[in-house]
Amino acid sequence: MADFNICYYDDTVTVSVPDGTVVPKMEIDVAPALADVRAATRAALREPVGTPPLRETAGPGKRLLLAFPDRSRHTDIREVLSATLEELEEAGVRRDDITLLAALGTHRPMSPPEMAAKLGEEISRRYRVVNHDYDDPACLINLGSTSDGLPVEFNRLVKEHDLVVSLGNISAHPVGGYSGGAKGLLPGIAGKRSTDYFHWEACKYPLFDIFGNPDNPVRREMEAIVSEVGLDFIVNTTENSRREISGVFAGHFVEAHRAGVEFLRRTPLIAFPTALPDVMVVGMGRDRPDFWGGAAGIYAAAAMLGDGGILVLLAACPEGLAPEHPVVREFGYPRWKEVAEKVESGAVADRTGASHLVTVGRILEGKGIKVHLVSRGISAEEAAAAGFRRFDAAQDAVDAALLEKGEDAKVLVYERI
Repeated sequence: MADFNICYYDDTVTVSVPDGTVVPKMEIDVAPALADVRAATRAALREPVGTPPLRETAGPGKRLLLAFPDRSRHTDIREVLSATLEELEEAGVRRDDITLLAALGTHRPMSPPEMAAKLGEEISRRYRVVNHDYDDPACLINLGSTSDGLPVEFNRLVKEHDLVVSLGNISAHPVGGYSGGAKGLLPGIAGKRSTDYFHWEACKYPLFDIFGNPDNPVRREMEAIVSEVGLDFIVNTTENSRREISGVFAGHFVEAHRAGVEFLRRTPLIAFPTALPDVMVVGMGRDRPDFWGGAAGIYAAAAMLGDGGILVLLAACPEGLAPEHPVVREFGYPRWKEVAEKVESGAVADRTGASHLVTVGRILEGKGIKVHLVSRGISAEEAAAAGFRRFDAAQDAVDAALLEKGEDAKVLVYERI
């Protein structure tokens, strides 16, 4: 038997599959981790792409808003953030004139301990730190529409500061093509109208017209909206396949982002299988507290699992299915076509939640994928309504999949995605 240690939120679980069933993966070059992330950040800040250095535009009397990714993004931003704040203070920006804004999108607020873990104890204590709320009118400002009629609704802090900077990590993403760049603001600190528009437009396209494509129509619209709002500077990282920071890209929110994308494309994050398997086993970590994030396993299966295959997904999801979007639990993924019709008719108002449901439902139906879900946060009843078969034990889920697919079944394993 071949044994694998699979990530399961804050734990690992060992699963075994018969020798000879494992599909090998292609060899990939691993980009080296940066030896000194802080130094690399300072260098990127002083030689930015497509815009003057931050220290030339920031200075005494300038108020600066710095948006940062929330707890659902695993990248360790502490050194990048610390170096950026040092650069700003050396340029003469007062600490009291800097606001750190958690770019939550539609996620729940971060607690003080989560802020400290994300930013570092000292920074979270010494700076003003605020949670974004996409659905609180008091938190938002309506900036009208773009020339093409796209809604522009964002956190009002963008207009209460002189400069807006966004930190983030660049990786392939089903909404917007890649994370990072303008996505730090939309949906990161956008209001419901802009967020709903952005997500619903993305789900109208085939997944791989968007996913991993930086030049797609949804991203172009996103960047048009963010251009109207004003994003002055980004500091984005890339990671290697070991989740180590491999690059820092700073400057213009489009040009620096594309430089990071090109770097990332030369050093893939994931080794693809040499053949599509019948069964795919995937683990999820602490950055996937609910199935809103856990659906990353579904997106991976869309590319790497054979038609009619079974996905064994270890997603503990201690916070449940999609607590911020009840529409997902109310309808479930098998009813995705019904939900799409209800959105268009106005019967379902949560277009962001509906977009997730439609995207996942279309993948599962289109490829005929069955999901064996190993979860302690999603009940058997909830899993069944979502279209999944729930298991308490990972080995049971794997064994059931192999039994169904037969003795010639081939298995692909990713310990963590």
